[in-house]
Amino acid sequence: MRNLVQNIADDFFEILRYDKKDWYKYWKKYSEKHEPIIHNYEERLDLSQEQVKELLDELRRPLLDSLMQYWHETSRDQKLYCSKLVSHRHDLFQLQREDFSIILTGLLGLKDWVVVEGNRENVILIDLLSLYKKGIIDKVAEVTFQAVKSFRDGMYTGDYIPKQELFIRLTHEIDKILEKHNLADSMKMICELLYSNVAYYDWVGFYLVDQNKANELVLGPFVGEPTEHVRIPFGKGICGQAAATGMTFLVQDVSRETNYLSCSPKVKAEIVVPIKLSEKIFGELDIDSHVLNPFDESDDRFLNTICEKISKKMRSDTEWK
Repeated sequence: MRNLVQNIADDFFEILRYDKKDWYKYWKKYSEKHEPIIHNYEERLDLSQEQVKELLDELRRPLLDSLMQYWHETSRDQKLYCSKLVSHRHDLFQLQREDFSIILTGLLGLKDWVVVEGNRENVILIDLLSLYKKGIIDKVAEVTFQAVKSFRDGMYTGDYIPKQELFIRLTHEIDKILEKHNLADSMKMICELLYSNVAYYDWVGFYLVDQNKANELVLGPFVGEPTEHVRIPFGKGICGQAAATGMTFLVQDVSRETNYLSCSPKVKAEIVVPIKLSEKIFGELDIDSHVLNPFDESDDRFLNTICEKISKKMRSDTEWK
């Protein structure tokens, strides 16, 4: 398997071995070593050499020192997590095309990510300096996920979209989906939208109450790996508990749950939100994550909002009256 994510930040940090007045000279060496990506980065951002010099002159050694120290302590784990998030969406990101690679490095701090032409393929450059200046260096993997998604959508530069802003954007998209499509199609499209835009939503699906067997859930539309749990009795597992109680269940570490139905050893956390119709449970939205402790109150609010909108759609749909 090819090395999808590369870390060349140490080459960037070599600049700290030079006197400040020689930083531009080192930048040119850095550019030559990684020809043509640094040159193409400058062209993508329409930077003159005078602008490059000014940006380097504005940089402060203590900032780069602290970034280097942080990155040396965390780079291995962050690189592995980047690879994991992208490779787990193999079909979504069309990795079989092998038309891009990802490089983690320091640049000029202007954009969180920039796509340039490499020698054989496109290169998605993740600028650690930009992330560090914004205080989001711990979001490298999420930034990488968003960068790859945006590249597939035809974008070539961008900045990290914080979770709250992302959820607002997705809520607007869900409103459009529910307005234009029937309920079954809407639920399928919502699964696809969440799965393709939220890095840690590794399985997204709906369970619906069996109309002929009121105390049992049946698997509905979903996106992610197939699951053996196509029918779940009320009260069994996290999904069954949510259905039985009508409450949202947010589990940050499924290994601590005694009543957990294991779908895959990859699953580390789960959140299940009931969908109610006239105070009765109609179904639920289930999200699995391959990351420990991924969810917070904003996920809870966002997913409950989706379920409320689905319930409203059902009340106005003659099929469910």
